[in-house]
Amino acid sequence: MTTRVLFAVPEPLGMVDIKVVSEAARAATLAQNRAGATRLEAAHVLVEQYARLDQADSRPAYARLDPQARARDHLASACQLTFWHAARLVTAGVQIHRRLPRLRSTVDRGLVPEQLAVDIACRLADVPDSIVTDVEDDVMARIAEDLAGGDRPGRPAVDSLIDDSVRRHDPATADESEAAAAEARTVRFRRARNGMATMWAKLSATDAELLRSRIETDATAASRDGLTGTMDQLRADALAALAVYAPAGRASATNRAGGDGVDVDGIELGDVALGADLPRPTVGNAAAAGQPIRISVIAAASRGLPNRVEFVHGTYSSFEWLCRELLEGDDASVRFELLDPAPGALDSPEHALRYVITPAMAERIRLRDGTCRHPGCSVAARDCDVDHVIAFNRTDPELGGPTAEWNLMCLCRKHHREKTFGTNAYRLGPLGDLVITTDTGHEHRTRPRGPLARARDDIREREWDEFADRLIGDDGLLTNPPGADRRRPRGRPA
Repeated sequence: MTTRVLFAVPEPLGMVDIKVVSEAARAATLAQNRAGATRLEAAHVLVEQYARLDQADSRPAYARLDPQARARDHLASACQLTFWHAARLVTAGVQIHRRLPRLRSTVDRGLVPEQLAVDIACRLADVPDSIVTDVEDDVMARIAEDLAGGDRPGRPAVDSLIDDSVRRHDPATADESEAAAAEARTVRFRRARNGMATMWAKLSATDAELLRSRIETDATAASRDGLTGTMDQLRADALAALAVYAPAGRASATNRAGGDGVDVDGIELGDVALGADLPRPTVGNAAAAGQPIRISVIAAASRGLPNRVEFVHGTYSSFEWLCRELLEGDDASVRFELLDPAPGALDSPEHALRYVITPAMAERIRLRDGTCRHPGCSVAARDCDVDHVIAFNRTDPELGGPTAEWNLMCLCRKHHREKTFGTNAYRLGPLGDLVITTDTGHEHRTRPRGPLARARDDIREREWDEFADRLIGDDGLLTNPPGADRRRPRGRPA
């Protein structure tokens, strides 16, 4: 592989032929790749600089911060990266400059796109030192050949190449990697647009196939029975139907028939009612099954907005929907929490001088913030610590930061340690706007993104619209006083 020189276009691209435009695009790609190499090197150098500062730190070990974690947090703010992307950038920079000389050579010459280099380096970070050189040689030889032919491998292809090479060079390590991967199984839910949510899962191949087979079987049976909807929609309905609880004491359809389940392609699918309509899960059904249901209602009616019901990570639903759901459950036990959106609604002089944060106040801060407040971090607020921005003075509480809404915020455990033992300065506004000033003098701002903060934004926007309607007349001119009808004749002042 050879490195192409940068290509300068003497005139606008619209005035030249296809060949020149193509060369300009290739030259821009080379420049972008080299810029990526610089960023990877900067990530590595940042880690080394923080490591030197750590060596000079005389504080006890528990008060020291990991150099890679500090570099990650710095890059997340400085480069407008998410916490996940910044962590991968730091890992890749360290791996490329410490363990992967062949990958570093191609990256420095601009032959490998930054994202591909990050994918390769992060995956090779898990390969033992004893075989990493051999695995790197195998992988880079194949990837260099693909890139020369204009075929950029995706992340699954990179993972497959590295897995195959590791198994060739050290089968025992490959088996250990599979066992470790099983420990990382998880399911996550996130709020999406238009009243929807997304679900992401990482399962073992066996479990995933069992789930896929059951969903496919239920969806196919529903389609044959004439249920309307595409197969994708029916698969989604079949997945949701798995959340339906059978009433206590009622046997399932397959058990009543004397069977133990349905067998498809040699896989036992368990309780599948083939040919039946897909049941729909409801809040009432879940509550009747003994599942704890807690619903937060943000009281905005007094401000001219409809009250809103809070569900999966901030997904809003209507009261009509909620009532319909609850009516479908038998003796559903649901706990409602009515939240006043006014800032400081739970503040009190009595609790301000106490270090312990009440459960109601902690829940309010989590509903306001939504996630960890450090730039780029997306750890859900329910998994975060609620921390005093201005430290609470346990010796003399009146001289420290009070336990009040304007002085509390959500931080994940890593960024809580960064705030406690790091060198950044933190300042929180009355509505939760956070300003972080780094030791380099840069300021980074984050806004709360939880349901309480969004409700406040809606209320503020509605109030501003009402004020603007009173201030500006139909002809687009200002009224004085606001709301006065300019068309009404006015008498002379006495």
